[in-house]
Amino acid sequence: MSSAHAAQPSPTRAPDWLALLGTSEQGGRDYTPEIEGTLPDGLAGVLYRNGPGLFERGGHRKQHLLDGDGLVQRLSIRNGKAHYRNAFVQTPKYMAEEQAGVFKHATWTTRRPGGMLSNLMGGDIASQAGVTVYPVHGKIAARDEGGDTFLLDPRSLATTGTQKVSALSGGYKAHAKLDPDTNEWILAGQGFGPSMSLHVAIYRPMLEKVREFRFDAPRQVYIHDFLATKNHVIFVLHPCHFSPFGFLAGMKSLTDSLSFSRDDGTVLAVVPKDGGAPRYFDVPGSFMWHALNAHETGGEIIADIVAYDAPDHFIGDNPFFASLMRGEMGNAEHPGTIRRYVLSLETGAAREEILDGGNHEFPMTDPRVQLSNHRVGYFACGGVGGLNSGIKRMDMQTGATQLFDFGADNVQVGEPVFAARDETAGDVDEGWLIAQCLEAKSRTTFFAVFDARHVEDGPLAKIRLSHHVPISFHGAWTGQG
Repeated sequence: MSSAHAAQPSPTRAPDWLALLGTSEQGGRDYTPEIEGTLPDGLAGVLYRNGPGLFERGGHRKQHLLDGDGLVQRLSIRNGKAHYRNAFVQTPKYMAEEQAGVFKHATWTTRRPGGMLSNLMGGDIASQAGVTVYPVHGKIAARDEGGDTFLLDPRSLATTGTQKVSALSGGYKAHAKLDPDTNEWILAGQGFGPSMSLHVAIYRPMLEKVREFRFDAPRQVYIHDFLATKNHVIFVLHPCHFSPFGFLAGMKSLTDSLSFSRDDGTVLAVVPKDGGAPRYFDVPGSFMWHALNAHETGGEIIADIVAYDAPDHFIGDNPFFASLMRGEMGNAEHPGTIRRYVLSLETGAAREEILDGGNHEFPMTDPRVQLSNHRVGYFACGGVGGLNSGIKRMDMQTGATQLFDFGADNVQVGEPVFAARDETAGDVDEGWLIAQCLEAKSRTTFFAVFDARHVEDGPLAKIRLSHHVPISFHGAWTGQG
């Protein structure tokens, strides 16, 4: 038999329980979950989480684990007890498709039914509000990769309205930064066209916009997150290039129009937070999903992130996050390593440092140190690709770490959200981490509660749901409510 006709290896089946990350949830839950162990005294408030919860309609299924209608969860904890609620964000897309029983819009990884003609000019992509959720300025804000911000009732999770984007930008990215000292909410976005533009908007309490500006970028790439300091906004323009031609012609989804070329290097665009001319710094090529934090000291910007030498779990040949939707394992060879950029504002020099070469995602700090010097970082770690099995605490100054790993065959662990013991008077990094976990044995989800200073001791308690929850990206804790 010639090599051209040699039998191809059969794809490796994914564990059935892991495929639950891409299995839809019904929404509308409202009940008191069981608690294993004892919830710590002083842990009182609400955890909100957001991620895709609906993956199929009318015989069509999303093509990627990262794509689905937003399902917001509310886990309230008080006096050693917990209450759980979830609901789909009532976006115009969700409401129209719920009524029709079919997908009517393309989404960022999946073209809408109807072929090329139905997807001309991108297929009318609409927000699913399924990536982040922010308790900000007395409101609960659910966000996607662009479009409006959807506002939810903090108790019922009913969708109550939207915060419209301005004419300056077609939409801001899902991630935002909140300055704990000024209460400024910093949003960043991008616009595609003959060239790419980068956008910044800053809001004060009551979501009053006080500043907005944009500037042209030196390359056209996909970005997901950014960094900010007290004085600057930093865009990581990694070499994840976007080619719009197949997308606009209706032949490719947005993610299928992305390609990665590490040899092109990464460009860091640093712009004053008040607006002004950007400065550019060159560092080795990598792909960043999420930033930990950045701050300025002694004429330098220190920026800590998680990044990959290549995002093979996300795009390219048989990425893991697409193959898992077919019940198969795919490519995920490159780990998410903890990296630091050191940028000299005086000389223009830049360097990259690898702080930990293991597999990490979902970096988190105590929110009270954002935009300032951070001593500690928390990460989901272990596992494969962007799916993790443990929690790590890292001293960002000494490199010392603490680790607890459930085991990749046992549990998938999501973003560890920090809950302060006392948000106003307590010591920095004194509190707990709450991580959403999918368990192989029970095929259900639990929330693991860790002492943030003693991660290696394992969970103090598990809040056990009676069902599974699909992959959930990001969350936030508030001591209110």
